[in-house]
This record gives sequence, C-alpha cells and structure tokens, in this order.
Amino acid sequence: MSFEIIQADPGPRRYVCLDNGPVSLGGSPAGGVWAGPGVQAVSGGGYRFVPLAVGPGQYNITYTVKATGTCESTRAVRYLVAPAIVPVLAPVPPQCITMASVALTATPAGGTFSGRGVSGGRFDPKAAGVGTHTISYAVSDSLGCGVVSRQVVVTQPPTVTAGRDTFLCADQRQPYRLLGALPAGGTWSGTGVTASGMYTPPNTNNRGGVFTLTYTVVQGPCQAAATRTVVVAPTTSQNVGLNLPVCETAPQYVGLAPFDCPLAPVLLAPKATYRWDFGDGTPVSTEATPTHRYLQAGTYNITLTARYGTCEVLTGFAPIVVGEVFVPNIITPNRDELNQTFRPLFSCRPASLEVFSRWGQRVYQTNDYHNNWDASGLPDGIYYYLLRDADDRRVKGWVEVRR
Repeated sequence: MSFEIIQADPGPRRYVCLDNGPVSLGGSPAGGVWAGPGVQAVSGGGYRFVPLAVGPGQYNITYTVKATGTCESTRAVRYLVAPAIVPVLAPVPPQCITMASVALTATPAGGTFSGRGVSGGRFDPKAAGVGTHTISYAVSDSLGCGVVSRQVVVTQPPTVTAGRDTFLCADQRQPYRLLGALPAGGTWSGTGVTASGMYTPPNTNNRGGVFTLTYTVVQGPCQAAATRTVVVAPTTSQNVGLNLPVCETAPQYVGLAPFDCPLAPVLLAPKATYRWDFGDGTPVSTEATPTHRYLQAGTYNITLTARYGTCEVLTGFAPIVVGEVFVPNIITPNRDELNQTFRPLFSCRPASLEVFSRWGQRVYQTNDYHNNWDASGLPDGIYYYLLRDADDRRVKGWVEVRR
C-alpha cells in the first residue's frame, strides 16, 4: 500500500491581455482536470483559458488530479485578464536626411519609443539614414498589452547645380534667361532675377558689381540650393579717386616718402585678373590689391588694366603727390611772417616735440605738436629737438634760432 501524498500544481499566477488569444493550460502532474471561468476543454485532449470568454478581471481557476484510491488533490490559481490598451502614435511626416530631429508624440503617456534613429523620444533622420523606418510605441506597463507602430520615410536631398558663373561687360543691359541649372523645376532668387530665371543686369552707376543668385529645388521634404555668380564689369574711366587717408600734417600730399600706398580696383571680383602700373617705372603687379612703396617724392599716375571674363576695363586714377621729408635747421621768429615757427615735415601722423638747450635742459615739450614753436622767451642760439610720431617714428637733430 502507498500512502505518498499527491498534490496538484497549477503553476504560477498568470497575467494575460484580453486580445492575446487562448492560453494553453498545463499543470503538474499531467492528466488533471481544469475548471473555472474561461476554461475550455480542447478537442483531442487538454484545456485552455480563453480571455475573451470572460473579459477583463481576476479569475480563480482550479486544477484537480487523482490521488491514491479515491482521493483527489485540487489547487487554485489566479488569472488576471487585462483590458487591451490601444495606444495612439502620431504620424511622422516624411523627413529629409538633412533635417533636425523631431519630437515623437503618443498617448497614453509613459510608454517607450523604439526604432532606428529613435533616441530620447525623438527621431533623428540623419541617424536613421535614407529609407523607410518603423517606429514603435509600447505602453509602459507590466503586461505589454498595447503596442503601435508607424513608418516614416527619410529621403536624400537632390544634387543641385546653378550653372556656370557669368561675366557681363558694362554695355550689356538686355535681359536674358539663365541656363544650365539642374534639376529642372527650381526657383531663382537674388538681385535682378525672376523666380523663373529671367535675369536683368542691375544699374551699378558704371562701377560694376558682383551678384550672387540662388537656385533652389524642393523635392518632397528635402530642399537644396546652389549659387551662381554674375559679375557686371565697370566702365573704363579716368581720374578715379583712390580713397586714401588724408595726411594730417600735410594735406597737400597723400604721404611722405617712403610712402606705402594701398591700392584696390574699382571692382574686386572672383576670377578677374589685374595689371597695375604704378607710374614710377617699377615692374607692374598682378596682385588684386597690392600695396606699393614710393621711395621718392613726386607726382605719380597709376593705371589698372582689369579683365572680367572677356571684358577689359582700363582705369586711370587721379594723380597722387608724395611729399619729401624735411626738417628745417633754422627759424627766424622776428615777426616778418616768414619762417616764424619750427615747421618740420616728417610724418603724416600726430607727433610729440621736445626741445633742449645746448646744456641739455628741456625748454619745450608737447605731446601734440602743431608747428607752432617759435622759441618765445628763449635767446637766439642752437637748440636740439626730438620728434616722435604716433607710430614711434623718431627724428632728432638741431635747429638754430636767429632773430
């Protein structure tokens, strides 16, 4: 005779979603009988629990096995049926790979987003790459009864060309159509151009100009643009000013030798060529904006030959006069209105002046000298001076005072 106790084991508690479908029921030892709400016998043997047969809620079902003799062992287990959660994931519009990441929106709150290019509740087209991607949203509960997915398409922007740069001579004023832009169907913008690509050269008052035109193509969510430069050449002209700084101490000159003269063309344009003649017999320069040093005082005529595409432009600049450094060594402050004050010409910059007697005693000093020292109150004789301009250029020597 065997008195071993046999106990039914229905297994652990179960959580199921309402729309998960029937759940097979096992139990140990095998061969027992299941009973309770939602339990159905399966044709051919076995049992199953059908959530849809009972609906959401908690249900106790039992498992019974035969023991020794007429004894039975019955134990219950609880099955929890959770209602189906239907999350809503807002659609993500088509994206371009160049766009910034977009925030993802779904309800109910508290779920988890997943998919390629998804991070921190945002979708990054660049991280996802070109193609069709699936974004999922799962409600954040222990049952996982709600998951929804959507697809988002990421595309590559088109390759855009605006055509070759254009050079126009000063007399070309007729409108014309811009050609060579690809792909077709784009829109033009910029000075003088219509959206369809009809270009009218603007009035530059004979000084020419450089104009950037933009060709923009939109394909789906993607937008790409390319630029095209139009150069309108200036006219040939003479006596053009150089816009040089004024020599403060000697306005009749542009500077004092040696003088570094900065030069610039009437129009500085890409792909243009330049040929400068400085008017002092030195070699020409092909720099766009050279700085030329004039070593000697004199009057110089500067000319520039510039080529913009097939347009050649000759510019003659107004003559420049370079003065000579001169510091007098005598003044005669005798009130005859001639040579009354010490008037050195050594710099165009503001200067300081110190004057010393022959025994080294400083008899005059100013940080902003205006050519007005006349040795007032000092005897005739030899005095020594130190001139220093704002660039720390220095000149020293002697000057005689004779009345």
